[in-house]
Amino acid sequence: MKTTRNVPLPRTLRPFVKLLKVGDVIGHANLALAPLWGEGRGRLDYLLAAEAIKAGTLTITEIDAAGSVPELLAVNTSEKMVLLIDGEELVGAKQNRIMNTSVLLRAKSKTKIPVSCVEQGRWRLTSQKFTSGIHAPTRLRAKKTRAVSDNLRRLHRAESDQSAIWQEVNFCLEGARASSPTMAMRDVVEQRQKTFDSYIQALPYPQGARGIIAAINGKFAAADIFDKPETLESIWSRLLTGYAMDAICRQEEKTGSFSTKAASVLLEHVGEIECDLCPSVGVGKDWRFEADDIIGQALVANRTCVHMCIFPNDEKNDTESGFLPRILPPSRRRRQ
Repeated sequence: MKTTRNVPLPRTLRPFVKLLKVGDVIGHANLALAPLWGEGRGRLDYLLAAEAIKAGTLTITEIDAAGSVPELLAVNTSEKMVLLIDGEELVGAKQNRIMNTSVLLRAKSKTKIPVSCVEQGRWRLTSQKFTSGIHAPTRLRAKKTRAVSDNLRRLHRAESDQSAIWQEVNFCLEGARASSPTMAMRDVVEQRQKTFDSYIQALPYPQGARGIIAAINGKFAAADIFDKPETLESIWSRLLTGYAMDAICRQEEKTGSFSTKAASVLLEHVGEIECDLCPSVGVGKDWRFEADDIIGQALVANRTCVHMCIFPNDEKNDTESGFLPRILPPSRRRRQ
């Protein structure tokens, strides 16, 4: 009889997503959110970048006087780890950037972190250090995730497709009817602040939630899941602004509804997909997964899923018409 003792088990995120419970969907305008509750498999002790920067224990600068678009230097002087989150905006220095992936900085460390530019028309210092900004819109993060995943697998580097990022920033500027002399994503927020405030006021943080699934016009747009509720609560308004940025750019699309059942099916689907374990510049591994309908990543450290994000796999779907994939239940996927 054959033995399977030495066959490695599939690397999936099922142990993490099976602990989640989907709450009632809440919404404002064309944005719907399904909160996720449940204890995680462990919690890590870390600071968030915004609070560490404010406390003076995290400094993010250009890597040197010349600078490098795809890299920044993060110096953590704290005794704790610091979490930088996928899509998090860093504002200042020679041009605004966003994080290419989630990174958990070691305590007392210096790390070159992978970033993308979201301000095409500036390359001059406005400050020596970066501050923390909003979170990038979902469509931009999805395209970035696909390119970064490909480059991690092939080159072991978390690099994006910079030209695609700039195209998405332009999409946001045009969709939000905002102008920017430097093609900066941040100008969308500054010029449409009242609109974003309306989303934030209508969609307060669901107490105790440690994850959220977002849908725009009834179609799945993104999910962000953390190891503990405190992280989601701390970044809520900034993350919600990123979701809303996409929502206001898609107001003219055909609308639909999004249900708790659809959210549950999505989570079950994520747990079925085998992941590639890729290197991280910080603590842990960068888990990457892809199916015909979704794509995503998870930062897993010390047996804890610190951050997971999931997006529609638009590369294999008709995005020009505004279509976002409808996740099929597991039973129908098996038949197909």
